[in-house]
Amino acid sequence: MSKLFIGFFMALIVLPSFAIAQRSFEVGVELLQKGEIQQAKNILLEYKEKEEAIDLLGDIASFNKNWDKAIEYYRDLVDKNPDSAEYNFKLGGALGMKALEGSQFQAALLVPEMKRSLLTAARIDPKHAEVRRALVEFYMQIPSILGGGKNAAMEHVKELEEINKVDAHLAKAHIYKIEEEPEALQQEIGKAFKVAEKNPSLVTRNHVNFELGERAAVLNVYPDKASEFLERYIANYSYKDLNSPAFAYLHLARIKASQNNREEALKNINLALNHKVIFPEAEKEKMRILQM
Repeated sequence: MSKLFIGFFMALIVLPSFAIAQRSFEVGVELLQKGEIQQAKNILLEYKEKEEAIDLLGDIASFNKNWDKAIEYYRDLVDKNPDSAEYNFKLGGALGMKALEGSQFQAALLVPEMKRSLLTAARIDPKHAEVRRALVEFYMQIPSILGGGKNAAMEHVKELEEINKVDAHLAKAHIYKIEEEPEALQQEIGKAFKVAEKNPSLVTRNHVNFELGERAAVLNVYPDKASEFLERYIANYSYKDLNSPAFAYLHLARIKASQNNREEALKNINLALNHKVIFPEAEKEKMRILQM
């Protein structure tokens, strides 16, 4: 009887502790979804043996633009799951961001692993739109001697046309932006808008809302629809998004200013400055709005 009692007593201790630990992890996930990034990180660090926690910690590191840490987490995931398209894509993306922000020498060292990770993700998942967008940008940034250039990028655009036409048009727009072909760029943005309006389900990621709104704002076209996309981006903003809402508010302010709506322009530029204290672009735009 005494052994049964001890076993029962231990169960009373261990099971609630396990349940509390499980709830704690779930609380970390909930905090992250609510935008409480640091609090979520503190909890998730206690569960680094969990694959899901490592993935989320990598996402948090990416959100904070701590690319070295993000690469560390994503490499760990790829080592454990080499056939995961998503983990390979995230690793390639983090390597790409570090390459962009580092020296040319550092970028040259990172390019082979970045390319390998992205191509692996594309091979594993033939329907992965994001990785093909990343490959288009990658090939447009590296010299032809290393396999880059418009022809290589267009191969992935062709794949995107079968996966997601909004992404395909935005990818083409990126190519024409790099190639400095403003008319072709504007045409592709127009096509992206039409497809997105006709089939909103093709706007599968919040970043696409930002991209559509930002491109239209810069080109000064489709102001009302661009405002809708930017407002949707702000409303759905989360740790998965790398562009601060400050930039969305800046573009909204510019759109409203172009429509001679001084009050709305001023409101949005102040919101941009509230989100990003050191923001020379927004300060300059505010001065312009005040002079309207």
